[in-house]
Amino acid sequence: MRGEEERKDFFFEKKKQKTFNFLGSVLSNVYRFVGNSEDAKVFCFFFSKKKCLPSLSILPPSQRLSMAVLICTYKRPDALLPCLQGLQNQILPPDDIIIVARPSDEATHAAMADRAPKNLPWRIVPVHEPGLVAARNAGLAAARTDVVCFCDDDTIAGPHWLATIHDHFSRNSNIGGVGGRDRCHNGTDFDDRRRAVVGHLQWWGRAIGNHHLGFGEPRRVDFLKGANMSFRATAIAGHWFDTRLRGKGAQPNDDFSFSLAIARAGWMLVYDPAALVHHYPAADQLRSYVGRLGLADPVSYAEACYNHSLTIWEQMGLLRRAVFIAWAALVGVSNYPGLLQAVRLRLRHDRAAWRKCAINLAALREVCFSGAGKPKFCAAAVLNTPKAG
Repeated sequence: MRGEEERKDFFFEKKKQKTFNFLGSVLSNVYRFVGNSEDAKVFCFFFSKKKCLPSLSILPPSQRLSMAVLICTYKRPDALLPCLQGLQNQILPPDDIIIVARPSDEATHAAMADRAPKNLPWRIVPVHEPGLVAARNAGLAAARTDVVCFCDDDTIAGPHWLATIHDHFSRNSNIGGVGGRDRCHNGTDFDDRRRAVVGHLQWWGRAIGNHHLGFGEPRRVDFLKGANMSFRATAIAGHWFDTRLRGKGAQPNDDFSFSLAIARAGWMLVYDPAALVHHYPAADQLRSYVGRLGLADPVSYAEACYNHSLTIWEQMGLLRRAVFIAWAALVGVSNYPGLLQAVRLRLRHDRAAWRKCAINLAALREVCFSGAGKPKFCAAAVLNTPKAG
C-alpha cells in the first residue's frame, strides 16, 4: 500500500513540475516581450524551478557541441600566455582557439611562435583595422564551431569554464548566449563583493552590470560582458559588432551592444557565476569596475558616453525613448551622470562631475537628435589565410 502511495506521489510531483515548467515557459516569453518587467520575472521565479529558464528541448547527451575561444590581443604577450595556460587546463578542451592580432604586433607573433603551448589548437587571424570591434568581427568571420566563446587576453579561465558553458548550450536549445563571472583582481586582492542583480536593463534605460560580482544560481539576463561571454553560432549568424561605436583602441560598450542585439532577436541570455574566469585588468581599467570613469582623456570619455547612449537608444520604442532622454538628462548614473548625479558626485568631491555631466549630455543629444546609420561589417579587416599553431 505504501509503495502504491509513493508511486502516485512521484507521478503527481512529476506532473506538477511539468505544469510549473510550462507556466514558467509561458511567463518567460511574456517577460521577453513586455520589456523585461519585474512582475513577469517574479512570476517566472515562482512557477519554474529553473528560475526564469523555461523547460526546453534537451539535446542528446552524446551530441557534443564544438567550441572555439576567441581572444583579441595587442602587444600583451605577458598577459596572453597565462590566458592560454588557463585554456590548456580545461576539463573540456576547446576545439579551436582564435587569436586575433595585428600583423604589426611583433611581440604577440614572436611569443606565440616561441612560447605558446604546443598542444592547443590555436591559430592567428590577422586584422588590419585598429580597434576591438574590427578584431572581434574578424574573429567571428573566421569561427566555424557550434559555440564561440569570448574572453579577454588578461583573463585566466577556471578549469570548468568551457564545460559549464557547454552544459547550458547542450541542454537548452533556446539559449543563445552564456556569460559568467569575471572575478576581478584590483592589483592587490580579488574583489569578492557580491551583487544579486546582474546584466539587467531597466525599462527606462538604466543598465546594471555587476558581471564581476554575481553569485548564486544561473539566471536569465539582458546582456553579457565581453571578458566572459559565449554565443551559439546559429544565434549570432548575421550579427556583427557595431562599427558605429567610437573609440581609438577598445570601443566601450561593444559587448553591451552585441549581446542586447542577440536578446532582441529572441534568444535567451544566461549568466552563470560557475562559468568563472579570473580577470587581471590593467590599472587604467580598474576605475570602470567601481563606477568611476575618469576624465584623464576627455575624448575617450565622450566616446564611451556616445556608445552607451546609442546602445540603449536602439533597444527602445518611441515612448521609452522619451522617458530615457528625461531620465538620462536629469538623473543618469555615476559613470554617465545627469544633473542630479552630477550634484551628488560634486558633493563627494568629484571635481570633474560637472564636466562629465556636460560631456554626457552632449553625447546624449547627438544620439537622440542627430541619428546614426545602420552598423556595417568591414570584410576588408579579415585576411583569407590565418596562421595556425
